[in-house]
Amino acid sequence: MLADSLQLPYPLLSDAYLKTAKAYGVLYGSTGAKVDYPGVEGRVAGRAFFLVDKQGIVRGKWFGEALAVFPSEILLKGAQQVAEKP
Repeated sequence: MLADSLQLPYPLLSDAYLKTAKAYGVLYGSTGAKVDYPGVEGRVAGRAFFLVDKQGIVRGKWFGEALAVFPSEILLKGAQQVAEKP
């Protein structure tokens, strides 16, 4: 598995049928982000990140401005802040 090969201490989600993307409201073209690829709206997930704690509570979320943007620093800061909470 990818998470194992990368030695990640958390699980990764594969969402081939977009069930999770639909549930979280992050289908491409539905988040208010710029649409650079007309015709694929609603057929792929938009760029999004959710930080979920061990109890299953969403502690942070980020919706991308574009499919090509993924701000690592913002996500790392959010993860560090959640890790400091009890």
